[in-house]
Amino acid sequence: MKLASHYVRLREKLPYAQEHQEQEIMLDEIAAILDCTHRNVTMIMQKMDKQGWLQWTPRKGRGNRSLLQFLTPVEEVVLLLAKELVERKDLRGALEQMNISSIPDSLKANFHSWLNGYFGYSSELRDSKRFDTLRFPLTQPIQTLDPAFTNFSAESHLVNQLFDSLVSYNRLTQTVEPHLAHAWEANKARTAWTFYVRKGVRFHHGKELAAEDIQFTLERLKQSSARSLYRWVFQQIERIEIIDPLTITIHLTEPNELFPQFMSTNRAAIIPSDSYREGESAFALAPTGTGPFKLTFHDASMSILDAFPDYFQGRAHLDRVELWHVPDMQEQQKDQLRTLESFQIIHNYQMPDTKESDYLQVQQQGTTCKFVTFNLLKQGPLKDPAIREAVYDAFDQAKLLKLIDGDAIYAADSFIRHTPVHLAETELEQVRGKIKMSGYVGERIVLCTIPHYERDALLVQILLREAGLNIEVVLLPVEEFKGERRLQADLLLFSIMLDNDAELRLIDLYKSMQHHLEPNCKAAVEQFIQAALREPQRDGRAGLLHSIERRLHDEHVLQLLYFKRLKTAFHSSVKGITLDSLDWVQFKNIWFKPQSDKHGLQDL
Repeated sequence: MKLASHYVRLREKLPYAQEHQEQEIMLDEIAAILDCTHRNVTMIMQKMDKQGWLQWTPRKGRGNRSLLQFLTPVEEVVLLLAKELVERKDLRGALEQMNISSIPDSLKANFHSWLNGYFGYSSELRDSKRFDTLRFPLTQPIQTLDPAFTNFSAESHLVNQLFDSLVSYNRLTQTVEPHLAHAWEANKARTAWTFYVRKGVRFHHGKELAAEDIQFTLERLKQSSARSLYRWVFQQIERIEIIDPLTITIHLTEPNELFPQFMSTNRAAIIPSDSYREGESAFALAPTGTGPFKLTFHDASMSILDAFPDYFQGRAHLDRVELWHVPDMQEQQKDQLRTLESFQIIHNYQMPDTKESDYLQVQQQGTTCKFVTFNLLKQGPLKDPAIREAVYDAFDQAKLLKLIDGDAIYAADSFIRHTPVHLAETELEQVRGKIKMSGYVGERIVLCTIPHYERDALLVQILLREAGLNIEVVLLPVEEFKGERRLQADLLLFSIMLDNDAELRLIDLYKSMQHHLEPNCKAAVEQFIQAALREPQRDGRAGLLHSIERRLHDEHVLQLLYFKRLKTAFHSSVKGITLDSLDWVQFKNIWFKPQSDKHGLQDL
């Protein structure tokens, strides 16, 4: 690959040189272009000559000029370089190479045709056995694979392939079912939960699952100082009692009807008690679980998952899954879109309208909602209820949806009953008049979010500025946003995933909002939360959570922006598509019906 890069650099720095046109050049000139010694220049030029890319006739002696003749168009070497980058797992670098404007369309088509045979599903014979590989794109960066501290859905998706929880949640029946634990029970007070663990479950490194691993998992959650999802549940754990190697009782400080559901989340995924042999940070990038796949390679460009043959629920059909990190996938240029469609499964991606019907799309059950909360701890204009109400009216959801112009996006007025509502754009002059009458006189209002949601924040800024509000957007890294720095802002923009864990996620949101509510509202929210945690019926809990939502709306401290249903696109050759709690494809169940000919198996 380095040799091809040298050739491309020579052609860029010597644009006047034509193919098959001999020219004289000093060795010093080439050394300066390639930034290397005379000795290395000689070796590099000889290798290029041997490749047939150029003809090189060196002339010895100080001041003598050697003869150079380019034989191969630079575009062909760029194509070779792009292919080598793909082989090295650098898809982004390859796409950037092929995006050079001077590359002819015919060569781009050549590259994408080659790529079609490389990506997606492939099957080959290895020692008389079929080896099935699926290459799958990820759009989000992977910063950690520690189940307790993931921040984004892509990380959670990988965690779901690598780890298991004690119990699982059945979306259809809306009940908790056995998983690593084959049974469980609670005392009458619902403050002590006993789990009975399956025999013979093994971690990827060979250790057999035991009660000590569950204790280690929960103790580290309880002792962690990190502001992670469901931290309030960890803090309810009073003590953990190991009854025998396969039985464990978890004692809580107060009743929690949602505790089994928490134990089904990947935050409570069980990790081995010897996880930190190489340190906590090392575990986050090379974790060990009991899941259907084990991690065998991970870096900034890709992650490789190999099937775990001893998985307690049966081996996966696929042998390997390669997850390629492809940032900004939906914003890629047209030529790059052809590349991405080479994958047979694409998550969170809108297929072009012109795409043939070979691809099917599943609209996922889970819904993402973007929202804004008002920080009433900060001294500023939003402490005034009249100004807050006027600002509330400036959030024009109908206009925001037009600005976003996305797929499967809709407005709704409730987390609990998030059915689409039809809205009309508000009269801008009326909003401006109300803001003026509220007493607002142009004070700066800071809207804070994370870089991941910058586009949403800028669109909200447009809306509010048009209404006459002086809005400034501030971006904080995820870990800083979790801390106290976000409370220096007036408005906070974030999102919530309403999936299988919607009840837990809503309580987590309301617990977080309590940090910046006024005392009376804060106390009312806490009262409703405690009642919900003691309520055994799902409908009853829904009513209590809806009461919290209404109170926050009435106080004008919670503004919903929009809801979005994500889609998974997959080729018709893919079998066994099922979705997990985050509405990602479960790799364990995927299989392909391979096409065969007289030569045996071939790539689909």
